[in-house]
Amino acid sequence: MDQPKMILVGTDFSDISDEALRTAALYARTFGSRVLVAHVFDPTPNVPPVVWSRPDLLERSIRVEIEKAIRETLTGKTASLLRDVPEVELSVCQHPSAGRALCEIAEDEGADLLILGSHGRSGLSRAFLGSVAEKVVRHAPCPVLVVRERRKDKKGGK
Repeated sequence: MDQPKMILVGTDFSDISDEALRTAALYARTFGSRVLVAHVFDPTPNVPPVVWSRPDLLERSIRVEIEKAIRETLTGKTASLLRDVPEVELSVCQHPSAGRALCEIAEDEGADLLILGSHGRSGLSRAFLGSVAEKVVRHAPCPVLVVRERRKDKKGGK
């Protein structure tokens, strides 16, 4: 892998996503990379069926407010966790598949590296919830770095 010029970081605002942002900051400082922080959302599962028949209402009220809140949160996270990175951009995307959306953003933006966190779910929880990290690893147009939670060993140490 060559030195990444553009790093895409996917975030869902979890603690493990914060760790992915810290990792991206380290890579960006090391290689002088530009960082694009992306959050993908799909508000439709939380929308009452009566609103589905009124896409104009969905577009105006819910989507706009959700996107505004996401951008505010992203701005705060990046100001804190990527403060030493000179070139940071934000992307908010509405899409039913976060994994597919991140791959599309990576392709469109010419990402050289995609970093995201993984909650490490397995078994039924992964089957029902899906695995964004797995989809991204399988379909991304660039190398992917998956950040996992650090687990303590059974003796109580790290």
